[in-house]
Amino acid sequence: MLTCVRQFVFIFLGTVLRWPIWLMIGIAGQFKLFRFVFLVYPTDEVECRQFCPNIPILRRYLSGRPTPGGLVVDGWCPIGIYFVVPDLPRDLARKKNRQLAETIVRRMRWIRRLAGAKTIGLAGQLGPIFSKRHNIPIEPPIFSSINGNIFSIHEAINWAALKKNTFSKQIKIAIIGGGELGETLHGYLSGQGLQCDIVDVRFTRRGNVLAITSCQSEEMVKQADFVINLLPKGEDFIESNLSNIMGEKTSVIDFSRPAIDQEKLSQRIYMGNRVQRTGMRFVLALPGGWGQKELPACSLPALLAALTGEINNKVDSFCLHARKQSFTTALIADMPPRLSKLNGGGEVKGKLIAEVG
Repeated sequence: MLTCVRQFVFIFLGTVLRWPIWLMIGIAGQFKLFRFVFLVYPTDEVECRQFCPNIPILRRYLSGRPTPGGLVVDGWCPIGIYFVVPDLPRDLARKKNRQLAETIVRRMRWIRRLAGAKTIGLAGQLGPIFSKRHNIPIEPPIFSSINGNIFSIHEAINWAALKKNTFSKQIKIAIIGGGELGETLHGYLSGQGLQCDIVDVRFTRRGNVLAITSCQSEEMVKQADFVINLLPKGEDFIESNLSNIMGEKTSVIDFSRPAIDQEKLSQRIYMGNRVQRTGMRFVLALPGGWGQKELPACSLPALLAALTGEINNKVDSFCLHARKQSFTTALIADMPPRLSKLNGGGEVKGKLIAEVG
């Protein structure tokens, strides 16, 4: 039912009401109602169909055209709009689609000015695709996702460690997958006093994941309390044979989309790509199992800059600033009542986080 509603809204706004909706956004922009705009994309064909039916003529028309998908609200006050392009990341990353990428960025800049918003947020892989594949500069007011992702992962580790009654000096972490996010995350977590190593996983030309062959890497995974999965898709993690190497008590902090299927893994999985703040939610919720109160970690850099007017490029200061603004992991919704109250208690929350990581 929700998929039908989402498809109807997406198609109706993207075709019939395309110009009237821009007029309404422009009027709202005169009153500075919206603080930021956020661009999302489907990770695969299944997710794409939750926004846009697989009708070729419709897909071609909406390709590269950011279309309103819903609102971001704080309490009952709208503070942002999220937009959707029905283009898969593998298509956007192709060199021949450079013009398409430039068009999307140009249109998002126009939308920001029209809406009177302060910042533009890019979901997940969009920042690296635009900047590294197409040499499009990503700088304020456009924000990529990396700092928000690192904050969310660290908060998820804090929460899971608290639940396990373990402390920072005892935690061993294996990061599966490198890249810019993996290297930056490794540096940040190591700086926080956590024992952390990167385990590289190779891909074949067909995109299949090769199992770990290095004895040193295998030992890292065996001893890890937490395995952070940065592979693009959850299925990649399953195919890599890591589940047969990990210990039964190892927890997986999953950052992939689509996520790892819990039924295919005996170890506990925690979603590390979602944050929350009391009163803030997405209307309509994003597809792919997201709750309304779960905010994508990749939206946090643009959202935080829009709310406070401060830009923190350094990871340490960004994470500290996000905590001061009461952002935390969305996993806290599953926390037992006693710990949940502690985490809502300001000073006590800070003490627990300091102890854990």
